[in-house]
Amino acid sequence: MRRQVSLVLVCSTLLISQFGLAATKDDVVRNGDLNCGVFPDDPGRSAINDKGRWEGFYVDFCRATAAAVLGNPEFVNFIEVGAKTRFTTLMKRQTDVVMYSSTWTLGRENKYQIEFPAIYLLDGQGFMVRRSSGIRRLSDLQGKRICVTANTTTHNNLVDTFNAMGYDSHIIFANGDSFFRGSCDAYTADRMNLATNRANRADNPKDYIVLPEMISREPIGPKVRNDDPEWSRIIRSVVHAVILAEEKGITSGNIDQVLKTTTDVEVMNLLGKTSNIGTELGLDQQWAYRVIKAVGNYGEIYNRHFGLGTPINMERGLNRLWNQGGALFAPPFK
Repeated sequence: MRRQVSLVLVCSTLLISQFGLAATKDDVVRNGDLNCGVFPDDPGRSAINDKGRWEGFYVDFCRATAAAVLGNPEFVNFIEVGAKTRFTTLMKRQTDVVMYSSTWTLGRENKYQIEFPAIYLLDGQGFMVRRSSGIRRLSDLQGKRICVTANTTTHNNLVDTFNAMGYDSHIIFANGDSFFRGSCDAYTADRMNLATNRANRADNPKDYIVLPEMISREPIGPKVRNDDPEWSRIIRSVVHAVILAEEKGITSGNIDQVLKTTTDVEVMNLLGKTSNIGTELGLDQQWAYRVIKAVGNYGEIYNRHFGLGTPINMERGLNRLWNQGGALFAPPFK
């Protein structure tokens, strides 16, 4: 009997530890604002424009979440985070979600007791060179001077890759500014980071190219605490909603017409005409409609901030849909 009581107590403790800090959605609704962590970065990713308004790829996902949960994309309290506080603000419950260019790793999830519910950007470590250098592929970097930030996984990846390929190189611990001043022949970092540096720090961005090859995989996603399954599902569903919207040809401009005329069961489920997905998430049936209406589908978000014709000017690559040669897809909305 004593053993059974002890077992009940253990199970109860486990349930309390798992769900005791839950109800993030309820806190957000009660506060009337989403506390969304963003990094004060260069334009394109997350930055304050000349009118004092936050904008960027990651910012759009903050507004998308607010639209889903609070009914208004403007109900966001943007909280500035950095390389360390992107995790600790979640642990201290100062942020509800962090939208940042953070790579999903198992080590980070375990160390900080956080969770990456979804992937909204597929990136990888690459190299930027001067267009005039003649360097066009990884093998051309043999014997070249390469700038890299010290004490980073980027440096470790560089060393491991070049050792495995038998390449010689001269590693210089320096940042992108040193590269633009001519201190080295190439600069290595995540490819989106390279493109952002080129757009915002180079005197003439057209003088530089980002090589197509990557030497690491960097799945980037939003971060939440790992104590609230409901909130994790909501954040994941917001990301997947904009991905599915692009696959189904739904945009911020045509969504009202699609809602009136569609006979696609998955689209009807997404937009709340059928199924009870919204109720199961703890939201209403129009949550995804508001998300897409506010920020557009995934392609609209990417192209607005990173795409060809923007200062970042990056091909989508792996961030194309699965049926267009990329790796992005959403689970079936059924």
